[in-house]
Amino acid sequence: MQGEWLSRKVQNILKWHRVAEAYCLVVFLVFALRTICVICFTVLLLLLTGNVFVRFFPVAAFFWFDEIVEWSFAWMIFFGAAALWARDDHFRLEWIHDRLKGSATGHIMTAAVEILALAFIVVFFYQAFRLTYLAKDWTPVFNVSRRFLYVCMPLSGLIMVGYSVRNVIRDISAFVRLRKEKE
Repeated sequence: MQGEWLSRKVQNILKWHRVAEAYCLVVFLVFALRTICVICFTVLLLLLTGNVFVRFFPVAAFFWFDEIVEWSFAWMIFFGAAALWARDDHFRLEWIHDRLKGSATGHIMTAAVEILALAFIVVFFYQAFRLTYLAKDWTPVFNVSRRFLYVCMPLSGLIMVGYSVRNVIRDISAFVRLRKEKE
């Protein structure tokens, strides 16, 4: 009897340990995505400010300016979208969500919206992956493969697919739980 109790306790601890590991991974992923966005934003700010200064006082040439701005902007946008998706902070009509929050209709509506978003993101991921895979050209100044620029799209798409699946499961589970409570 005592052995079974101890075995259940150990299994419960291991289960919560796995949950804690998964949570730490999610926190690290969001932190990494946000850090990339902050770095890209800082680079954009410095380059754009420097470019304005150089136009008034031509002391240097920014012949490489366009490539860095393109990379920074793309990485900031796509990884920023993935970070928002991971934290459930992406754009939505809050007044509809808040009005139906906690109801069966609210959970169904939220799941339906998430399924539509998931369908879009799956198509986005597929097309971004194809674009990245098929990119054969090189940048003119740094002579770096365009795949380096495009890789942010399938990576962020994959992250958003994972979190959309999580959101659909969460909303359907909440709906099922709510229906069981009413019975």
